[in-house]
Amino acid sequence: MTISRREVLFLSLLGLLAGASYFVTSHLVRGPELLVMPGWVPFLPVLTVPYLLQVVVSYVLAMYIADRARRHALFKAYFLSLAIVFAMWTVHPTEMLRPDAPPGWWNWPYAVMARTDLPLHIWPAGHILMPVLLIWACWYERRDWLWWLVPAQIVGAVGIATTWQHRPVDILLGACIAFACGLVFRVQAPGAARAPSRASE
Repeated sequence: MTISRREVLFLSLLGLLAGASYFVTSHLVRGPELLVMPGWVPFLPVLTVPYLLQVVVSYVLAMYIADRARRHALFKAYFLSLAIVFAMWTVHPTEMLRPDAPPGWWNWPYAVMARTDLPLHIWPAGHILMPVLLIWACWYERRDWLWWLVPAQIVGAVGIATTWQHRPVDILLGACIAFACGLVFRVQAPGAARAPSRASE
């Protein structure tokens, strides 16, 4: 079943609202705990583009999950996990200072991001939520995507850390939150959730 235009519009508006909420709340943070990136994590601003693409493209690709029940389970899990992450940001605000952009025209995406995205909301990572849920859903429905999707998401996840957006432990915690919320809404088998009602008919 293909997604309707109304659903695309609704999900797009929700995504824009989530993004706007992120930027608004980051300007309301008071007294954040200062975190430090582990010394073994390199600084690779050139990976800003894969990281930013991961954030946007993962959300769009999730709309191509054809099974309506699985698609709805995916987005419900995403917004529940996002709500949990927002709550954790509010209860325990965190900050991690990032390096300045090094010279070189190829680093301009990082320079723009560093100016517009405050170094806050570090623990846990919200950027990894949709990539985890998307790969999970694709395992059941679009396995032919996985040969390129999994490597692309790994590069994006590495970019999250090496652009100093989040520490590896923050990314791992975000992935665990996404997985837990996916279990709540049965991303793994929405068809099985409908089976009893079919049998009763």
